[in-house]
Amino acid sequence: MIIVTVPPPSGVHNMKSLLAVFTVLLVHTAAAQAQQSDPAATPPPAQDLPPAYAPPPGYAPPPTYGAPPAYGAPPAYSAQPTYPPPAYPPPGYGPPPYRYAPYRYAPPPSYYAYPSAPPPRNVLDRPFTLGGGIGFGGLSFNDQRTGSNSHETGVSYTFRLGFGLCPGLLLLWDVEGAVVDHGNARAEQTVNLAALQLFVTRRLFLKGGFGVAEASQDNFATQWGAAGMGGIGYELVQGWNWSFDLEATITGAHLNNNGSDQTWTNWSLVNFALNFF
Repeated sequence: MIIVTVPPPSGVHNMKSLLAVFTVLLVHTAAAQAQQSDPAATPPPAQDLPPAYAPPPGYAPPPTYGAPPAYGAPPAYSAQPTYPPPAYPPPGYGPPPYRYAPYRYAPPPSYYAYPSAPPPRNVLDRPFTLGGGIGFGGLSFNDQRTGSNSHETGVSYTFRLGFGLCPGLLLLWDVEGAVVDHGNARAEQTVNLAALQLFVTRRLFLKGGFGVAEASQDNFATQWGAAGMGGIGYELVQGWNWSFDLEATITGAHLNNNGSDQTWTNWSLVNFALNFF
């Protein structure tokens, strides 16, 4: 058997040579690049250290301490006894709200202040007063026809206007009078007085005064004279600015009839009077 060896072509041998050269260049290029990019591979230059100084004179090194003592285990404590919680009664409950019991509890506080009630008025403090009344009374007079004294019952009346001097004391213009029938005749007397009315108590009062009387009988001439009056009364009802009273008065007048002196007296057994102040 004969083995024949065929040599490779020349072109293949050149290609292998180029690849070998290219591989060598590539390895050297990579090594050079690695040396430039790694600074840690290059050692830093040596630096000079500062000189060492000796300790100052008189300096003593700090003392050294030994190991701390060893402490034993803490004493054992006995377990604390346990107690049951105390029993408390249930809490008490307050009163129900006002809306449930308005008759028992005070109303809730108000955010608005209401004005206080005015003090009670003193009904005896009367800066001004006006009043009048009518009742049962009579007249004692001198009959102009016969010249005799006569006594008749009739209607009495009163009127007053005044102002208060102080609580319980009034200064009045007071009118007292009476009208009676005497047979077919009519007699009357009206007296205008300056009077004082004094309240002895809150309701009981006295009054008196002096003034001028006017007396007449039928068509006879009117007679004038001085007069005086006294009376007593009691206020049954006293309102805020009014009162109702019962009073009795007697008024006497001294008249002059054509040179002859006469005395006429009118009285009120009871007058029902209404006063405003």
